[in-house]
Amino acid sequence: MKLRLTVLVTTCLLSIPGFTGSELVTIPEITTEPIVLGQQTLIWLREGDSDTIPKRPFDYPDLTGQANVLDDWHMQSSPDDWDLLVSTAGNFHRFLNAFHRQVYLPANPLVAAGQWGYSTSPPISIQQLENGGRLTFGNMEIRGNPMVVMGPNGIMNSVVNGGYNDGDRAKILSNFGNVLLVRAGNPRNIRDIWDLARPNIRVVTSNPVTEQGSFNNYSSSIFHIAFRQVEAETGNITVAARRAGRLFNRVFNPSQNQARKKWLVGDRIHHRDVPQALANGEADVGPIFYHLARTAMEANPGIFEIVPLGGTQDDPQPLLGNRVATMQAIRIAGGWTLQQESNRDNFFFEITNSAANAALLDQFWVREPVTTGNNQPPLPALL
Repeated sequence: MKLRLTVLVTTCLLSIPGFTGSELVTIPEITTEPIVLGQQTLIWLREGDSDTIPKRPFDYPDLTGQANVLDDWHMQSSPDDWDLLVSTAGNFHRFLNAFHRQVYLPANPLVAAGQWGYSTSPPISIQQLENGGRLTFGNMEIRGNPMVVMGPNGIMNSVVNGGYNDGDRAKILSNFGNVLLVRAGNPRNIRDIWDLARPNIRVVTSNPVTEQGSFNNYSSSIFHIAFRQVEAETGNITVAARRAGRLFNRVFNPSQNQARKKWLVGDRIHHRDVPQALANGEADVGPIFYHLARTAMEANPGIFEIVPLGGTQDDPQPLLGNRVATMQAIRIAGGWTLQQESNRDNFFFEITNSAANAALLDQFWVREPVTTGNNQPPLPALL
């Protein structure tokens, strides 16, 4: 059978035009590039000591992909194994990474050599504390209550009201309010918040259900900025309320024929979802924290541009009404060992020492906590 097959193949080769008897059949060379199905267009920085590593070194196997969100990593960790576990509403993850690796770990070698972790997601700290410290990513399940919780004032209140805290809260940092993120070159010529009402402008924001805090920040800033601008121009709060309300409704309560294409939201983590929607051409503009806009621009050069809402791209000065957020930290009570408690306390006191961290804060587009409120004074009563 083998001999017969060889004869047949040889006969076929000899019958091919141009075949001289000394050549072998070869597979054609592929000269085109395939379309990669489901591949995200943006690449985010992989964290390391320098904080600017675009991807892992070549000898790190990397299973990252849209269809593999930790589905091929299987584990369950024990609460007793953690040297330090932190939960945070993590939109300031760039500063947090640099602080953790450059400040905290070098000063706490037992943690550096042990098992540590922190989550930088939409707010989940209260759910973690309520469910025994369980958190999942794909097939990976992490167990263990956080030792420190970080986030805005609302989360701090919930921690205290639930009796989870061990001591008082302390401030970490403040941001520079919000900007409008657009594609590079600003193809839709978006100049300020009033352009969000144009019928052909698609606006993408954080999800009002899964990220209620950030959505309230962005949406309220749109109304408050508009109100204060018209109030300053006209001196009439009734006119200001009417015009600001009209702008707000055109974005968030569009007419029926615009409802499915005017306002879009991400499904989980807006500091990735908003830039991705813009990069994909699914949206035209997204209100987003200034430091998150700068992160997106640094990670993906040439794709995005900032439309300031006060000041400039390099010198943000939030307009009145452009809400400034301040992040805080609080220690969590638990059955910690003496070493775990020491690790926790060291982390808490070091990250809330904003004066010592001023240079890192500035490097990642945030600042020491402001003492002048959130830049969004209460709205007046209509006469």
